[in-house]
Amino acid sequence: MMNILFICTGNTCRSVMAEYYIKDRLQELEILGITACSAGVTTIDGMPASQGTLAVLEEVNIDASKHRSRVLTREIAETADEIYALAYGHMMTVNNMFPSVKDKVRLLAKKSIPDPIGLSLEEYKDCFDLISKAVETGIIYKINKSGRGKE
Repeated sequence: MMNILFICTGNTCRSVMAEYYIKDRLQELEILGITACSAGVTTIDGMPASQGTLAVLEEVNIDASKHRSRVLTREIAETADEIYALAYGHMMTVNNMFPSVKDKVRLLAKKSIPDPIGLSLEEYKDCFDLISKAVETGIIYKINKSGRGKE
């Protein structure tokens, strides 16, 4: 079993979009043996996904209404096989908090994805577009190339 972890600030926007998008794609592609989760580096446990995140995901028929934020802990970081940070600052924070996982942490995209919290629905859509493209080109492509599909 492979465990993918997405990290952002509050675990209510970007990392939620990435987690729920990849879960949906893995199911759609019938890829087994891979789980995905998310956490925030400066959040509190139990907050729901933001309204913008829920709206953008609903547009592509993904339901994240049961999501609740959680704080990144050593245990969460250490049990992940791959950790994808949504921004450079998150990557540095994780590396400083938990040096033992440094080799597992990388940026999801080629550059930091801006936080849409409190912005317009258009900003959330732009954010989701960046995240979904990064998941497709950086993770789904790699999984398909490795032959892990339809186990």
